[in-house]
Parts: sequence; C-alpha cells; structure tokens
Amino acid sequence: MTDAALGAPVPRTRAFAIAAVALAAVAFSLNGFFVRNLEAAGTWQIVFWRASGLALAVSAMFLWQHRRRAAAVFRQGLPIALVAAPTQGVGVILFIYSLTHTTVANTMMMLSATPLFAALLGWAFLGERVGWATAAAIAATMAGIGLMTVDGLAGGSLWGNLAALGNAATFAIFITYLRRGRGGDMRPTVILGALTGVVLAALIGDGILAAPLHDILLCLAWGAFAQTAGMTLMLIGSRGLPAAEISLVAMVEFVLAPTWAWTVTGELPTPLSATGGGIIFAAMLGWSFRRARLDRPVPLRPTGS
Repeated sequence: MTDAALGAPVPRTRAFAIAAVALAAVAFSLNGFFVRNLEAAGTWQIVFWRASGLALAVSAMFLWQHRRRAAAVFRQGLPIALVAAPTQGVGVILFIYSLTHTTVANTMMMLSATPLFAALLGWAFLGERVGWATAAAIAATMAGIGLMTVDGLAGGSLWGNLAALGNAATFAIFITYLRRGRGGDMRPTVILGALTGVVLAALIGDGILAAPLHDILLCLAWGAFAQTAGMTLMLIGSRGLPAAEISLVAMVEFVLAPTWAWTVTGELPTPLSATGGGIIFAAMLGWSFRRARLDRPVPLRPTGS
C-alpha cells in the first residue's frame, strides 16, 4: 500500500479514491466504540495516549518507506504541515472532549456540518466547484443525520455539542490542506498533528500517567491501528477527490459510529433514526455510483500553490 499511497501517484480511478475514503470512514467510526470501552481515563489522558499511538505508528511507516530520504521528504511537507498540523491537533482534542461529554449520536450530528465547511473552503482556496449532484447529496445526507439524532438532542451536553461543531470546522480545514498539498507526502502533517495533541495534553492535563493500564493500552491500540489505518486511507483518497466529496464519502462514519456504540450500550435505533440512516445510504449510493461512472482522476496542483 505504501508505494501507491502517501506521497505517490494519484489513484487512477475515482472509484478507487471513493473506496479508500469510505474504508477510512469505517476505521474512524470505531472511535465511539473505543471511548465507551474505556474504564476511567479522562479527556486529556485519552488524547495523550491515543495521539502517542498514532504518532508512533505513522512515524514508523514513514521511516520504513523513505529510509535515508526521510528527513528530506519530511522537510518538503513542512510548509503545509506547520499550518494543518495544529488544526488537526486541536480537532482531536475537541473530538475527544465531545465524545466524553455528550452522546455518540450527538457528536456525529454536529460533525455532519463538515461537508458544508469543506465545500466552502475547497471553493475559496482550491477553486473546486461543487456541482449540483454533490450539493444535493450533501443536503440529503445532512437531513438524514438530522433525523437520526434529533431524538437525542434534549439530553446532550451543550459544550459537548459545540466541541463537535468546532471539530467539524477543523476537520474541514485539515481536508482542504490535504488537497492543497496532495503533490507530496502528507504524513508529516499527521505526525505533527498527533504530536500537537500529545504536547497539549501533557501541558494542560493532570495525571496523564495515572490512567489505568487497560485504558492506556486501549488508547495506544486505537491510535496505532484504527486511527493510523483511517489516516492512511484518507490520505490516499484525498489525492483523487475534491475536498467536499471527501467529507461526503466520510459521512459513512456518522452512520456506523452510533451503531458500534449500540453494540456496547445496547441502545436500539428509533424508527426516526432508521429512516435517517436509509436516506444517508441512498444518497451515498446514488452519488458514489454517479461519480464512479465518471472515472477520472483530479489533476494535481503543485504543493503550496
């Protein structure tokens, strides 16, 4: 995967790029499952150990692929990484805070604003046009997620919901910068973003090392496997899809995440939630089929252009 992935050729087909982002969304959808299986770790402890696992795993992959050229390739990615990495780091903190202060369903609903932010940013900074089909699919997806989670709003935490909305904005910025720098290896952005989370958690949080061993190991596995796989696939897909379409395909996460949480908590989806999920899958299926038929790669722009 590494040769055809991060920092190498653009996916030859849109179908391949769509599949990569969809699989990344599946990996990311496990976030709520991991959080609900923790015993006692607090927000900053989760951020620290999860980000540590991500930074270590992605760094190992980066060094293994580039070997002697690793330092030079890392420097090439710094102009984008120095801007996008802090955004990713802050977004991680907002996301973990949201998951630990409101329901998984509420977090996913707020994150459904990501395509709107991404569409605006992609248009403003990358000149990417949002066609009618994408706009219609975004609208349908937003409506579906709204139906899925409207029942849970009354019991949600205000600050948890606002943190998720902030994460939607930071994730959209991160996606936009991935697209802007897609001519090179974007793993330096992921590494520095994870390290940003590690440093902030260490400076602000208390008792980082006092987390239960079970929670430490679970967070390390979460970052090293689920998040690393998700980031790798997201970086692959970002080289062949516009920003708004990346975030749209990634909406698969917002359907699956409450489902995984249900396997832990035993919550059953309401008829309203089931209807919303059906709308989302229908919108995703129709849009993906239409875009895959076009089957054309997105031209690259030089890094930093």
